[in-house]
Amino acid sequence: MVLPMKSPSCIAIVLFALICAVKMAQPQAQTHKRQFEFEQFPAEIYKGPLHIPDDLHKDEQGDWRDYNDKWVAPPGVTFAGEYYLAARSCGAGCRYYELTSLRTGEAIPEISMFDSGEPLPKTRDGHSYLTILYYKPESRLLIAEYYLDFDGPNNTETCRQRYFVLENGKINPISKTLFFCTEDNKARQ
Repeated sequence: MVLPMKSPSCIAIVLFALICAVKMAQPQAQTHKRQFEFEQFPAEIYKGPLHIPDDLHKDEQGDWRDYNDKWVAPPGVTFAGEYYLAARSCGAGCRYYELTSLRTGEAIPEISMFDSGEPLPKTRDGHSYLTILYYKPESRLLIAEYYLDFDGPNNTETCRQRYFVLENGKINPISKTLFFCTEDNKARQ
């Protein structure tokens, strides 16, 4: 059956329908948008004197070192306006986090929920994982990405994601664990 196409609007509708049909027939890449953005949880940057974490020191060359004498980034505000959040290595596949207020010197022990020791921690459904955190100095938002089975023989790494906010010195979840990760890693630390 042939439809008469005398008006430009009729032609436009048919073209739109054809484009939609072609798009729906093509496989779509799974991209996910963040549920929360860093800008939604602002933090004012502290500019006063810094209370350096006790386990950090400068070596003879002026480089910063931790208690294991491993190199670390110089202490400065990296998270939530006043905190020094840093990842530390404790061996192959072993990682822990430090979170210290540079205003008060107080450590936030809850950050240890993101540590990955030896052996690696496991999810409730039995997958080993390593946690990578995303954060910014001017935001209280913390995005945790859990890389599952990255050390397995089949290289079938998958990623899960969860959102947290630092409020009153406590790390609080603001989402459930999502069974995907967003593609944006601009804030990866």
